[in-house]
Amino acid sequence: MNRIPVDIAQLGDVRFLGAQTRTDPEGKTVLRDGVPVQRVSILVAPPEGRREVLEINVARVEPVRGAEYAKTRLVNLTARPWNVDGRDGISFSADDITVIGQPQGDNK
Repeated sequence: MNRIPVDIAQLGDVRFLGAQTRTDPEGKTVLRDGVPVQRVSILVAPPEGRREVLEINVARVEPVRGAEYAKTRLVNLTARPWNVDGRDGISFSADDITVIGQPQGDNK
């Protein structure tokens, strides 16, 4: 199935929670076009609706780093439905993720 573009503006406030390098069941780093893939946890707070945590895959040479709850910019976020062995869900990926701000409530 094709990737579905996500309207990032509808996500509302987007905050960084953390990131880790993805590994396969054998412990090897998952690569996309030779670049390590990271799974980045993002908290989204849409103006209408409840907060949710999205796990977004992004291929980057440099790890995504930032302070927890810092504002975050997503570039070309897409959703892709999946179904494996009777389980299903939606995986998210982005062309880039950049932590751009201070943590929520930090007035530095």
